[in-house]
Amino acid sequence: AHAGISYADKCIALAPRTPACLYFRVLNTGVYIQNHIPNYQKGLRQMVADCENLIGIQPDYENAGCYRVLGNIYAQAPSFSLNPKNVTQDWDKSVENLQTAVKLAPNYPLNQLFLARSLEALGDKDEAKTHLMEFDRLTHAGLDNEYPNWKQDRNKLAQKLLGVKSNEKSAD
Repeated sequence: AHAGISYADKCIALAPRTPACLYFRVLNTGVYIQNHIPNYQKGLRQMVADCENLIGIQPDYENAGCYRVLGNIYAQAPSFSLNPKNVTQDWDKSVENLQTAVKLAPNYPLNQLFLARSLEALGDKDEAKTHLMEFDRLTHAGLDNEYPNWKQDRNKLAQKLLGVKSNEKSAD
């Protein structure tokens, strides 16, 4: 991940408004901070800044990838910090970003799954069910490579929302 960040930094230095460079740094920074917990807030702030920059250039890039990333950051960040500059959990921001992701790329299944998860966390179970069912309707081809935990997340959410333990639809 560190090599990927370095490569992305060089790319951004040469072409600061290139979506691929910005998104590559966002993804590599995310991988890096998952594996290097100290100073993760610096990485989160960089990811948010890069995503906001990319959204200003091309909001639908990679199936609204930065809206999806921001939605996940605000869903998974710590719920409290003594430093007001730190990124903290904010379910409303999570839902807002993921709703935009769904609006821009409704047929990208992870947008639907992540929105359903955040809506469920906010207590909007009916709307969460709608997006979970939409996720189930869409093809899941390639998701194992993009997000290996999708089946676990989907099944956990289905248990909460539908009372079922496994995905009735076979993985494509």
